[in-house]
Amino acid sequence: MSKLESIIKQRRAIRDRLIAEGRAPYPQDGRRSHTNAEALAEPEGASVTVGGRVRALREMGKIAFAKIEDETGMIQIVLRKGDTADFERLKDIEIGDFMRATGSRMVTKTGEQSVLAARFELLAKALRPLPDSYYGLANEEQRYRRRYLDLIMNKDVAEVFRKRSIIISSVRRTLERHGFLEVETPTLQPLYGGANARPFITHINAYDGMPMYLKISDELYLKRLLIGGFDKVYEIDKDFRNEGISYRHNPEFTMMECYAAYWDYTDIMRLVEEIYRDAAIAATGSDIVPYDLVTGRDEDGEPITQRVELNFRDPWERLTMKDGIRRHLAIDVDELSDAELAAELNRRRPAPGDAEPFNRGKAIAELFEFTEDHYIQPTFIIDFPRETTAFCKPHRDDPTLIERLEPYIARMEVGNGYTELNDPVLQRQFMMDERGDDAQPLDEDFIQAMEYGMPPAGGLGLGIDRMVMLLTNQSKIRDVLLFPTMKPLSPGESIDGDDDQADSG
Repeated sequence: MSKLESIIKQRRAIRDRLIAEGRAPYPQDGRRSHTNAEALAEPEGASVTVGGRVRALREMGKIAFAKIEDETGMIQIVLRKGDTADFERLKDIEIGDFMRATGSRMVTKTGEQSVLAARFELLAKALRPLPDSYYGLANEEQRYRRRYLDLIMNKDVAEVFRKRSIIISSVRRTLERHGFLEVETPTLQPLYGGANARPFITHINAYDGMPMYLKISDELYLKRLLIGGFDKVYEIDKDFRNEGISYRHNPEFTMMECYAAYWDYTDIMRLVEEIYRDAAIAATGSDIVPYDLVTGRDEDGEPITQRVELNFRDPWERLTMKDGIRRHLAIDVDELSDAELAAELNRRRPAPGDAEPFNRGKAIAELFEFTEDHYIQPTFIIDFPRETTAFCKPHRDDPTLIERLEPYIARMEVGNGYTELNDPVLQRQFMMDERGDDAQPLDEDFIQAMEYGMPPAGGLGLGIDRMVMLLTNQSKIRDVLLFPTMKPLSPGESIDGDDDQADSG
């Protein structure tokens, strides 16, 4: 029997004995009068009832010291024979258990703020030991697959997710200050659209197995609401794309999409600046945010980072896609023929390109991708080739371009915005032009809705997960998702570390 198995057996025996004695190891009543932080704020002598997970326990004959933790922090419980009822039952308490203590606030001889327990109760018996506080979780796989342990053992991880909540709340406040209405659109959709992405497919049994798709975007439903008379709408929810997984991509991710009638992409850029500035201040207290930019890997595969100060004070730089290519690649794409442009792309690609028909607009956009490492400070890339999306209005000064923007921060594209196309005839034409193996099916209902008249509008999609990465100094999307998508373990594969790294308490 391994050490871990022995610990589990011992803890299970305590549970069973308590039940046999008529004492509940998991009582219904878990009420307390104070959080740990609130109890610490009380004066000496105040009566308090606190509860939390036991993180440390020292028994010294007729006195014992327990450290219990709740979300607000740690507090020390002093238990003394003669002062604490049922002192001998402390043997039933182990590290990892939840306990409650009722007593009076005191300060120990060493000056530690504590509670002298008049009585205590076991609230929940932990059958498995926590990881050893020195070794922690053995590997990254454990952290992601057992996030609950990660949150217990690594308080900086819990802080990331508190800040995530603060950031999302800030985004809502900024939008609502501008009069946006939060709405909900279907996650299950009979057609998928609004982005070029592969969907997850399911079906409805009640409709004879009719195929349905998890949304890849909110766009087409939100635009229907503009047509219906709402001026400003937004949604923060999950999108699903059945594509690659990387340090920046998860198949299930959080997006904020918003649409404003009578706006264009210049208004959208100002909104993005405001959203990021407000969120940065809410999460960090400043609109200048430190970020450890990954610049490479060492011989052991560990990241090499450079500390940068991301400046979210507006205005951000605006740079056209063609000017970005001109600045960083010293290429004027307007001077290249199709053959020269294709040759330039093939020279830069790590592998030969797909045997797809040449498309000049998409080739320019692909060439631009070789400049992305240059955009560290917040920058808007604007004025894309028309062929890059079917939903954006042609540029007012150049019909070969569209009024599209992508904000870049720390070498990451973090969003997408348009002056929205509202001509139903052009919309049909552009959607037909875009159709291919990976293009969304033609949504006739959406085009019909546009034929009733859609106001001029600006639209925006912002990746919430990447925003959280930037504002909490995280380089991997999995570190800002509580439960990231993980590949199933193979038969016989284990993520458990050494049994000797378990904290037996």
